[in-house]
Amino acid sequence: MHINLLCSDRFLPKDLLSSRHEDKWAGVDRGALILLEHDITPFFSVGDFDSVNEVERKLLQEQLNIKPVKAEKADTDLALAVEKAVALGFDEITVYGATGGRLDHFFGAVQLLLKQAYYQHNIMIELVDCQNKIRLLPTGEHHIQLIKKYPYISFIPMSDNVLLSLTGFKYNLHRQLLNLGSTLTISNEVEQDNAIINVHQGLLLQIRSTDLNN
Repeated sequence: MHINLLCSDRFLPKDLLSSRHEDKWAGVDRGALILLEHDITPFFSVGDFDSVNEVERKLLQEQLNIKPVKAEKADTDLALAVEKAVALGFDEITVYGATGGRLDHFFGAVQLLLKQAYYQHNIMIELVDCQNKIRLLPTGEHHIQLIKKYPYISFIPMSDNVLLSLTGFKYNLHRQLLNLGSTLTISNEVEQDNAIINVHQGLLLQIRSTDLNN
């Protein structure tokens, strides 16, 4: 079961909210207001709503009956939203508007991809903007398609002693050892429509990307 989480309107793919108007959406902090502005009623809304003014907060209260969490809390608004989505049974979560702002918030979002309670239970979380798609690849075999919109693909080891094989890529690999700090697998390209990624051991971030002028 899939849901989109909207955090902001930063670096969104072109025409995202109109092309995916019928999808199921949830609003994270100001993302709830942006959804309403595009005539999308969030399935749920989460946040301290410190990024809206009093007039906007009143609108959210009237239309969505928001229940703001305390600004001083143990988790980010996005972490709370992902937790709620998982509790509601969603196992495919696409996050928009989580890039292009503060780097601490961005790395906080990446941390959610690495949470064992999610990936070990097959919860797939992906961070998407107009230039990138980021997801975690745990141990196992993964099949991907060629996407012209995102021609480049990189793999970043999230642990030492990662063993990676690639088939159907511009640069194929066979049981290549990767450690933290390696840049060997930056900027590859998918060449076959059913390319295979085999993570024999360890964890990888997969980033599919494009240049801004593409």
